[in-house]
Amino acid sequence: MAATARKGAVRPGDEWIKELDVEAFGKEIRELGQKLRTGQGEADVYHLEKILNWNWMFTLIGICTMYWSPNLLTIVCLSSGLYSRWVMIGHHVCHGGYDDTEAASQGYSRWVFAVGSLLRRAIDWFDWMLPEAWNLEHGRLHHYSLNEDNDPDLVQRNVQYLRELDIPLVFKYAVVGFFAMTWKWTYYSSNTYNQLLLANRLKELNSLDEQMTELKREKEKLLEEKKQYAAMTVFNFVLYGSPSWWSTQRFLFQVMLPFFLYRFFVLPLPLLLFMGKTEFCNAVINLCIADVLTNMHSFLTVVPNHVGEDVYYFDSHVEANSDVFYLRQVIGSVDFSAGNDYIDFFHGFLNYQVEHHLWPSLTMRSYQKAHPLVKEICKKHGVPFIQENVFVRLRKTIDVMVGRKSMILFDDNLLTLNLHKNG
Repeated sequence: MAATARKGAVRPGDEWIKELDVEAFGKEIRELGQKLRTGQGEADVYHLEKILNWNWMFTLIGICTMYWSPNLLTIVCLSSGLYSRWVMIGHHVCHGGYDDTEAASQGYSRWVFAVGSLLRRAIDWFDWMLPEAWNLEHGRLHHYSLNEDNDPDLVQRNVQYLRELDIPLVFKYAVVGFFAMTWKWTYYSSNTYNQLLLANRLKELNSLDEQMTELKREKEKLLEEKKQYAAMTVFNFVLYGSPSWWSTQRFLFQVMLPFFLYRFFVLPLPLLLFMGKTEFCNAVINLCIADVLTNMHSFLTVVPNHVGEDVYYFDSHVEANSDVFYLRQVIGSVDFSAGNDYIDFFHGFLNYQVEHHLWPSLTMRSYQKAHPLVKEICKKHGVPFIQENVFVRLRKTIDVMVGRKSMILFDDNLLTLNLHKNG
């Protein structure tokens, strides 16, 4: 990074950067993370079991009543069961949050949970996304390149086409609404799998002789092609073509169809065999409406995590777990309302997004404990800590998506000058 500041005055609101002792900030965050990790144990396993029980309660009520005529109870329970299995259980287990607890011996380990086979996926976490693809796209690329160009979930960049589209705002809102109701299968399933296929292809090339000119050229070509497919939706390969590493056949048969057939045919099939066509149709309708609801619920609590006119994005990369890395996790993330397990369950424990990005492999209970302590550290060092109602954050997210507002580009040079000054 250059040691000279960018031309022009400091952006209003960025003055805190010049005063920040980032090394002292990083030291306190690092020490807190170590303290939280060593404090995990039996209470965290008990808390996980509590969340698992709630998940099973919603799931079983939904399944046992899905033959009823479409109704709110069944739809909410089916939706909440699928939602909580992903954002709370699958999410934190696949990050390794319970690897060092007794829960790991029960299958709640990143090395076992939902990976390795279709059976394991069906037992542990059956959803529109392939767990192995999600682990790479979310657990590695998103978390360790947060709000950078290499972040596959950088919302402002991924919807640039919509932001720049010269159409009335009402139609832009309609597009956002459509994706909110469908985003897990129209965006997340394909985007995560796209990153997995690209990573596998690059791994193949890296295993060969890198001195071969043609291999170097192919890698450069792939990385350049990647920029054209920053966000891979189902509409890309249906309407606009797909990158060279993409396989629609593998995507359909490995990712989409197994869950689709199970969720909307195999699961309600016993009703057709033992009760009748009406009950089967009721179940399918309930399952379809629940899928729309769980898409909307997860869109509400997932997408606004790192978006808004008050959230920073970055045009450079930093070393993982460095002082600046910790800073970026705070100013590139947003917390929602918090306080108890009921509030946190509704938010999928994604209301602790700042804490989760600081230390991705902690338990849900640890994030609850960390929340007031992280806020205190940020206040002490003058680092902006954003916590707002999730619906307020949704509005700010949509403002960015339709082009009414933009995120803040972090000025690395202000921090560089500050490091020189403190050094």
